Amino acid sequence: MDIKLLPACLVVFTSLFSMASLAISNDEFKTSFEAARQGEWGLVNEDAEKHVLAPYIEYHRLKSALPKLSVDDVKDYVIRNEDTPLAGWLRRHATLAYGAARQWNDVLALRATPPGDVPSQCIWYRAQLVKDQQKAFEGGFKLWLSGESRPPQCDDLFKAMITKGEITDNLIWQRSLLALQRGNRSLSMYLMRKLKGDEWKAPVNFVHSALKNPALLAEVPASVSAQVSTEDVVFSVAIYLTPRKIDDIAVLLPDLKEKAVMNTEQINLVRRSLAARSYTFDREDRPQIIDTILGDLGDADLIGPVLRGAIAASDWQAVLGWIEKIQGDESVSAYHQYWRARALEQTGNEAEAQKAYSSAAQHREFYGFLAAEKLAQPYILNPEAPNLPEGSLDEVSESSAIERIAALWAIGEEGLAVDEWDYTLRRNPSESGAMAELALVNHWPALAVQATIRGKHWNYIGHRFPLAYQDEFRQSAAEYSLDPLLLMSIARRESAFNSHARSPVGARGLMQMMPATAKQVAREKAFTLTDEKALLDSDVNIHLATYYVSSLLEKYNGNLIAALAGYNAGPHKVDRWLESAPVTFDQFIESIPYRETREYVKAVLAYRVIFNTLQGTEVSAVLNPDERSFAQFISSAELQTEGPVTN
Repeated sequence: MDIKLLPACLVVFTSLFSMASLAISNDEFKTSFEAARQGEWGLVNEDAEKHVLAPYIEYHRLKSALPKLSVDDVKDYVIRNEDTPLAGWLRRHATLAYGAARQWNDVLALRATPPGDVPSQCIWYRAQLVKDQQKAFEGGFKLWLSGESRPPQCDDLFKAMITKGEITDNLIWQRSLLALQRGNRSLSMYLMRKLKGDEWKAPVNFVHSALKNPALLAEVPASVSAQVSTEDVVFSVAIYLTPRKIDDIAVLLPDLKEKAVMNTEQINLVRRSLAARSYTFDREDRPQIIDTILGDLGDADLIGPVLRGAIAASDWQAVLGWIEKIQGDESVSAYHQYWRARALEQTGNEAEAQKAYSSAAQHREFYGFLAAEKLAQPYILNPEAPNLPEGSLDEVSESSAIERIAALWAIGEEGLAVDEWDYTLRRNPSESGAMAELALVNHWPALAVQATIRGKHWNYIGHRFPLAYQDEFRQSAAEYSLDPLLLMSIARRESAFNSHARSPVGARGLMQMMPATAKQVAREKAFTLTDEKALLDSDVNIHLATYYVSSLLEKYNGNLIAALAGYNAGPHKVDRWLESAPVTFDQFIESIPYRETREYVKAVLAYRVIFNTLQGTEVSAVLNPDERSFAQFISSAELQTEGPVTN
């Protein structure tokens, strides 16, 4: 696929950098920026205020002055910088700081409408108590009636509402049931202990007893139903117990339905909750009611676990039966059509199998590619390029937001550049196509990917899959005789090419190395890893990750599926999965118990096909024979009985 380059756009950025650098160089600004972050104002160059990124210095200066900073100063900054995420960040920090200092008038002066995040909402509605109590109570009720624990910023508001009698015992009871429905038993029990009146003893005791003995739900005492809603009590306990005592609820549900102790909506929610936990049973032990519910609902996601179980067990009639029950568009997805074809093939219906493969092969994804391979057809990518109105790219590139993003990228602040980029995309959704093109020609791969996601430009293949960090991947791959496009595919899945990405569990950088794994690899390589921040350096990250991928491939005798699963979930888990692995590679993928890992393996392999195609390399197979063979994990005795081990 040819990607059109726009050199004029690059000239624009050359001029921007020239203007921005007249007063202070990027290196000098970066030093001042770090000093501002640390509050070391004596080290901030006075010329930093002339740099295009001066609002970042000012942001840290104002933030450090809170809560003594005046509301007018905050509002002035917000107005001047409304096209940056900095405006919202400072306003939120000011709200929290004013609230902590109990400066309620400042909270209300800062904004006329409630904020979006819960801590700030609690502060804003607490501040309303000094101005408009009715508005404060209305907001407080919405915040109170939640099954989730609320942050400390809500304590003042809730205490005031309890003192004034606005939060009644009935509201405490309602929230205790909501907490139970959310699985937050500790919060539910804490709230029930607040109910001191004699009239609450029967409902509270009944909940405690039913949690231990679910059979009690079928016969709710009159002393309970006289005080509270029977339906709400039964539903709250049942939905809480479904994942915890699934056998009991599965047996009890028909009786609960017959006695009408829950309404239709509640019954259906419990049914869905039961169906969603079909994976907790072995195929032979699964209660019939769960299969019945799955068939009635026809939901592809809910049927997924039992379908995968049938696939792993080579129960091809069951595979066909479950796919037949799926309702809606998902029934013709590449995934379901591929496995329908596999099952038809295995049961001797070759003609229908070919039709199903042909249907699957129309899709640009892992199973679509496998189906095309089965039919010896080329892979379908259906690439598109942005169709931009004349002048639109220049208009976008000349905006102050893009100027800041370019400067952030230039000083190594890719994380902040991504924040600015995403904020700009959300403010200007119609410009997502132009921004995707702009990112591509300026070699901002993470931003190109982000623009296609925000704009849902799924067919902008060259922008969704930019050939990023090619030299680095090529050099590192050559050291271990690996495919550089495999490494690129891993990085695309791990971080979408955001070299400063950090996951909730601590993985860092381009290829999302866990710090502990990186340290282990560094020791084995005799490589000096200064600290965890070094993993945000793309060269370091690629170097360590490449060695780790190589070691996993060596461990699994070249089996790429096992190596990728190990990279995502850890080799110890993969070792356990391989003990009972199905013989064929596609069945093994579907037998992986972690959804994230299943999707990860399929995505990386599909991305490698796409990158090869974009690079102009002809690809005829998603996996070569060595990459897909599981022969090395099966004993010779099993091999004699199982037959061929590749598919």
